Amino acid sequence: MKARFAKSLCLTAVASLLLSASLSAQAARTLKVSLQVNTKHPVGANIVLFKNEVEKISNGEIKVELYDSAQLYKGSEVPQAVSAGAVDMGLVLIDEYAGTIPATGLFSVAFMFPDYEVLAKAASPDSPVRQEIDEMIRKTGTRVLWWQDYGPVQLLSKGDPMIMPSDMKGKKVRVLGKPSGDFISAVGGIPVKIGGSEQFIAYQRGTVDVGMTGTTAIESRKLFEVMDSVTITNHAQTEFLVVINDKLWDSLSDQEKKWVSTAARTAEDEIRADTKTNNLKSEQFIADKTPMKVIHLEPAQIEAWQKAAAPAVDVYIKESGDVGKKLVDEVKKLY
Repeated sequence: MKARFAKSLCLTAVASLLLSASLSAQAARTLKVSLQVNTKHPVGANIVLFKNEVEKISNGEIKVELYDSAQLYKGSEVPQAVSAGAVDMGLVLIDEYAGTIPATGLFSVAFMFPDYEVLAKAASPDSPVRQEIDEMIRKTGTRVLWWQDYGPVQLLSKGDPMIMPSDMKGKKVRVLGKPSGDFISAVGGIPVKIGGSEQFIAYQRGTVDVGMTGTTAIESRKLFEVMDSVTITNHAQTEFLVVINDKLWDSLSDQEKKWVSTAARTAEDEIRADTKTNNLKSEQFIADKTPMKVIHLEPAQIEAWQKAAAPAVDVYIKESGDVGKKLVDEVKKLY
């Protein structure tokens, strides 16, 4: 009798443990993330850091599944996919929102950010510039979790380097989106939107005459193999966003929101702290280890570019309305 009772207690205890484990497994939340780059790419590696951090601080109560290299969606498809709830989270180049929300294209407006310091202040979580843009994006059904600073944008060319705005006249130029396209139009070029992963082939085949990309991308994508020179214009800044479906965010518990927010802030702080160093290292690598010529502009030449690009700022303000004017004014306060 006692043996049967003890056995019963044992079985009950085992059953309780199994039920507890089962409930714990069911309670674990899984967030699926779509990204168009691989996990070795700087912004992809930064999302891996977020994954590791949130899984660690939540003790596995939040799991993150990464679908890299556009397995699920191309970069241009991510805003709609996240907004519709087809995927929980996604990586988005901020310019992807500029087509429908022109004011979000601020960071690609030519020569708006003269240096890393002004950029960092404008993109800081407590910046009124950042907060205004985050809120505009939230109204699309996606909430920004963190920003990823990918660094300044430069001009690449084959043959003659781009030194003065007049060198761009009649040239087909790869652009990232509408704001950078407005800049190219302002200096007499012909904007052609080409995805980041398609650059190498586009330059190799001569689809465009002039390239436009981040400094680190020249190294990581080996663009020095198909282009002869890079002009360090630093004319725009590349900002990626990691967004989450807003309804999903609202469904998270306060504790889950805290875990996710903490991991997101850790990821953002790390990538922004490393960006300037990584870009300068890539610039040095290009100059020392590749046949590509690195050109630094003189102050008078930069001034000529700024003057020629001014109409692009006017276009941005015209298309963005009062909010665009407000954002431009806020950035200029940081100079």
